[in-house]
Amino acid sequence: MVPISSFVIKISSRCNLNCSYCYEYNMGDDSWKSMPKIMSIDVLTKVVDRIVEHSNKHDFNNISISLHGGEPLLVGIDKFEEYINVLKSNLQSHNYTIGIQTNATLINQNFINLFEDNDIFVGMSYDGPPEINDINRFYHNGKGSGKDVEQGLNLLTNSKIFSGILTVIDVNADPVNTWRYLSQFEPPIIDFLLPHANWDNPPTSHRENDYTKYGKWMISIFDDWFNGHKSHIRIRFFEEILYRLFGHKGSLESLGTEEVGLITISSNGAYEQVDTMKSVFPGAQNIGLNVIDNDLDEVLLQKGVKDRQLGISGLSTKCQNCKVVNICGGGYYPHRYSQINEFNNPSVYCEDLFMLITYIESKVILKLEKE
Repeated sequence: MVPISSFVIKISSRCNLNCSYCYEYNMGDDSWKSMPKIMSIDVLTKVVDRIVEHSNKHDFNNISISLHGGEPLLVGIDKFEEYINVLKSNLQSHNYTIGIQTNATLINQNFINLFEDNDIFVGMSYDGPPEINDINRFYHNGKGSGKDVEQGLNLLTNSKIFSGILTVIDVNADPVNTWRYLSQFEPPIIDFLLPHANWDNPPTSHRENDYTKYGKWMISIFDDWFNGHKSHIRIRFFEEILYRLFGHKGSLESLGTEEVGLITISSNGAYEQVDTMKSVFPGAQNIGLNVIDNDLDEVLLQKGVKDRQLGISGLSTKCQNCKVVNICGGGYYPHRYSQINEFNNPSVYCEDLFMLITYIESKVILKLEKE
């Protein structure tokens, strides 16, 4: 098993938005209600102690930390500075990167200055033009967030710490219009995400008997990007498919058969195998261990964590016999679930992924043949 080197640390358990598709608050799991609103300094210090302990024991030196939520900026700038000081002082003998994932509604120049001074990279979530974004991403009073996000995004665009945009696909929105709108902000990376779904809670396209709607949506963007529009911007889903088509390893957990070395730590110090498991059923993320009582080697022994490190042998028979298994990897782990077979299924987006991967492969082969 590979050691854990990537950590999602949930410094805030609350959010100022109430996004309709949010796995944290709106997919049945309500564990956030009993969590501390922000992570204490004592708990964060113990988190870092466990990370350093694990790194030293397994002799690796590249550590990735994502400060997450809820909305992490809700902790306030003074507390955020305390967190940064704890991380930097305890990780100074290691190679590490620290990033945050924010909805960008609270970003201001003071936060930008703090993050620039400390090399904290900022990724933000935004689903497209305000009229598209606001369908699903709104405040608790129902007001759309798009215009506020635009203001934060304009600040980030001019900053060296801007790391990219996460976009949850709205399959009913125009794909090229969405991509071209986001690309005008010149993000280093755009990561288009499939909405969380599984075989017991399928995407709306399945209810319409359309099993390739998301694949076709992504292909429209791929063609525009591959044919030259803003092709310097990295679209991570495409990039990871291309890596694997040429026999290289990728880093995206939702594709490929590489062992997963990522864990989530909630604001009370509890380990979670990955927080997006909350989209599967309430409590699916829990492994019953915490940073106070348990080290990360104990985490590696838990079934849910071990299962995400099994590679091809942990996939369904259909996936193991599929020609794109080394690229698709069965799809994202939470998207495979059903009550009957648990995670022994292909992704609920199987046909979308197959269409997209084989299309990209054919386009690349055709381009190479012409050169």
